[in-house]
Amino acid sequence: MKTFLRKTAEHLWAQHSIEEMQEIAVVMPSQRGVLYLKKELAYLSDRAFLAPDFMTIEEFALKMTDSTLIDPIELLFEAYNCFKEVDPLVDFDRFMGWGQMMLKDFDTLDMYLVEPYQIFSFLSEVKSLERWGAEYGEQDTGKYITQHTQAYFKLYDHLLEVYGRLQARLKDRRLAYRGMAYRDLAARLASNGTLAKHYKKIYFVGFNALSKGEEEIIRFLLKQDLAETLWDADEYYVNNSFHRAGNWLRNYSNAGSNTYLAKAEFNWMEQHFATDAKEVEVLGVANPSAQVFVAMELIRTWQEQHGAEEQVALVLGDESLLDQVLLFVGEFKERLNITMGYSLKKTPAFSFVTLLSEIHKRADQTRIPVAMFKHLMQHAIMQYYIDGRSKGASKNLNRDWQALAGPTDLYVSIEAIRGLKTLPVLADLFQSGSFPAILKQTSVAFEQILKEMPRQDWGADAQAMTQARRVLDNLSDVIEQVDEVSIKIGFKLLLNLIQQQKLTFEVAEQKNRTLHVMGLLETRTLDFDRVIVLSLNEGSLPGTRKRESLIPLDIAQMNTFDLPTFTQADAVTSYHFHRLLQRPKQIELIYVQPSEKSSVKEMSRFVKQLRLDWVKQNPALTWTEPHVRFDLVEQVPTYDMHRIEKTDAVIDLLKAKLESRGLSPSAMAQFANCSLQYYYSYVLDLRKEKQNEDELGADVFGTWVHKVLENVDKTILDSHHGWVDQADAEARIAELDVLLDQAMEQIQLREGVFEMEKGFNYVLKEVAKTLLSSYYHLEPQWNSARVQLLGTELDLSTMVPVTHEGHGFSVKIKGRVDRLDRVGGVYRIIDYKTGKVETKDLTIGVPGLMSELVSEDLKGKLLQLWLYKFLLAQVVEQQSNPLFAGLHWKTLSIEPGIISFRNLGAGVLTVPKLGLWFSEGQNMEGFMADSRQVVQAWVDKILDRTKSFEKTTDVESCQFCDFKVICHREI
Repeated sequence: MKTFLRKTAEHLWAQHSIEEMQEIAVVMPSQRGVLYLKKELAYLSDRAFLAPDFMTIEEFALKMTDSTLIDPIELLFEAYNCFKEVDPLVDFDRFMGWGQMMLKDFDTLDMYLVEPYQIFSFLSEVKSLERWGAEYGEQDTGKYITQHTQAYFKLYDHLLEVYGRLQARLKDRRLAYRGMAYRDLAARLASNGTLAKHYKKIYFVGFNALSKGEEEIIRFLLKQDLAETLWDADEYYVNNSFHRAGNWLRNYSNAGSNTYLAKAEFNWMEQHFATDAKEVEVLGVANPSAQVFVAMELIRTWQEQHGAEEQVALVLGDESLLDQVLLFVGEFKERLNITMGYSLKKTPAFSFVTLLSEIHKRADQTRIPVAMFKHLMQHAIMQYYIDGRSKGASKNLNRDWQALAGPTDLYVSIEAIRGLKTLPVLADLFQSGSFPAILKQTSVAFEQILKEMPRQDWGADAQAMTQARRVLDNLSDVIEQVDEVSIKIGFKLLLNLIQQQKLTFEVAEQKNRTLHVMGLLETRTLDFDRVIVLSLNEGSLPGTRKRESLIPLDIAQMNTFDLPTFTQADAVTSYHFHRLLQRPKQIELIYVQPSEKSSVKEMSRFVKQLRLDWVKQNPALTWTEPHVRFDLVEQVPTYDMHRIEKTDAVIDLLKAKLESRGLSPSAMAQFANCSLQYYYSYVLDLRKEKQNEDELGADVFGTWVHKVLENVDKTILDSHHGWVDQADAEARIAELDVLLDQAMEQIQLREGVFEMEKGFNYVLKEVAKTLLSSYYHLEPQWNSARVQLLGTELDLSTMVPVTHEGHGFSVKIKGRVDRLDRVGGVYRIIDYKTGKVETKDLTIGVPGLMSELVSEDLKGKLLQLWLYKFLLAQVVEQQSNPLFAGLHWKTLSIEPGIISFRNLGAGVLTVPKLGLWFSEGQNMEGFMADSRQVVQAWVDKILDRTKSFEKTTDVESCQFCDFKVICHREI
């Protein structure tokens, strides 16, 4: 395969002698293309030579106008100062809301050579009202002029003057932003001005969607016989007037067009799509993570079949997949070249600055919540600082900061934190005052942390901290120009700047780097032998149609201005995607199959278009869309952290756990949802360390409400012998505040300390009061007979004999009953649910209760009620609890039910129609016999050697899992 860059290098050597090479310039879309073209030129030469002047088109414009690119932070503050001159009332906090958008629009207007006066006057109040009147048939547009419309147009009225002042400021300092340099260069060439540097020939290589400014620059140079263009185009999309990938190249390659961009012959128009033999496979997978495993297996297979010398590209349509790719691509490290940057937003440095911003933005600057302080001190960055000392010293430092707050303290004093002499960095991190002062001291704190960071930990996190500190210093240098920046807006700007930074991946030796992990834009001008593209779904490739601009869409689309919109963005993406497919021999296109449980969108339109058109036009093309890839399963390594095989040792461990720890409703539901989660939780006994949080989570809220219910039920048991009707419900409702506070004190040792009198926690307290008040009002209406409580928070357990592979053992079945009561002759087991439960969750389908309880699509609430009924009957039969003395299980009437606090209107929810029985007319003996079969079926499922413990395919459910980090399912 002759690549585009090899062909370009051959063309340059054919046009110029070795002595002339230093006299030409080569302009390309990216520095990566420059690097590989240099290699191709060197490969074709038999001796050393002075290379051409290589640059991107942005660097070319700056060089030809003898200007310097202004730093984005400095540009933002220069623009603010200009706006302040025009409108003295504007403050930086307001300006931050649209300032960056305004600068982006200035850049676009300049790149597309739009006359500023023309478009800004078109956006003025008078012109806009004229357009509105014409659109709605209204002659008297004066009625549209209101206080709100005047405020709306005030910004547009200032834009032209701000634009002019900003241009003048930058020109005085010989600075420019990108679009400004393009407009300046185009103007110079139009007036036959001289360029800052002269070249014998300037080659524009591998471009596609040029702005009007870029087109004019190239066109002027072509007319002066100073330039030549080299294109990478294919007839497949250029000659198809409906194909967006050829939107620009159709005109650039048409000699009869006003926008023809070639000196004479158009170089080059290829026919790779129509003639090259290619193998294309389209594969849909169940979830995003599966794409990575498929890609790794493909790379492994190709390496075995074709060696490691072929150029392979792994292109990530969704660049957030890089995290997961990095976990597995290490086995190919000898040939690996990761060309994508790793966003600082995903590093501890960013989360650390985010946490600092939350601390500094608090209205009360005399104290912070203990949970927030602990979160800061336990953060990885602070632990680097503490762990940099000896083991004993680190232990003492941790003890010192922990001593600042007691177990029941809600807040810790800022003054006490600053005064901690053993940790002087805290005085800098908790600097008070203006935002510039905070910036400077935070930079000092970062320097201290970096100095203490252990040498063995000096890696990506240290590099991220270094880059974050550089942003702090740059922002600190220019922020003095602004009168006053609020802490809130200052940190918003700082975080925005930090997350734009990227960590680069470096390798010791670039030679023989043949496996490239990259984004689509990074593939420009490069060619590969084999290509894998991931995340070919709408929203990823092409991306979402997001537009951020102060210029309304209807005006941007007018022929007068013809500014780019999301339509052009789709077309640009289409070109890069199709150009990538021109030369590879083998192509794997992978997408995630959409489902009701995920937010993944449908297969990309790019794939659908190829499926319809490409197959017809190329008889040498092999197109396949397999549904199952059994070969991937067969070649899985023996040890896989995401799949646990049931060896003899694992089976023995499972049996021991079933006998000692047993089965509960939550364990069985967890196994049905994700068997690997069950293995981690119930077999290995892994637990996520409790994190200190400011706000109540759903789990703590449920525990809190349950504790109130438990306390009330215990009072009824102790004071009224369990008779519910003897308790005063109104008095109970009146003292809900006291009951909730009492319950919170009882659970805080286990769940943490929470401030309940303000913020979101206060809202949740009001929600809890509303739910409990409604429950105690409605409860008396649900029962026609008197209700007597028998117990609350009862632990029931029993041993059930089972067999496995011919050997018998016993399984412990257990459950905790929220409430046991008796209504007439019926014993009710009540389970309180703070979430929503409906009758459909307890409905038994046509196959019957047995099928429902062992189904893959398990109804967890129904399973829970069955188990409670079975447990109670077992405990009564065994007479293991004095509470049930004298009762006989065969004649016992048991009716489990659920009280859903999000569905209180339904009362006590029980199994509808025939009730909780395996068959119509069944007695308790039959129920117990069938229940033991259910237990045996669950034991068989858990101990089935043919089915390993694997993570669920329902990726959405992973967001609440404690083990998502282990499974790499952090979504």
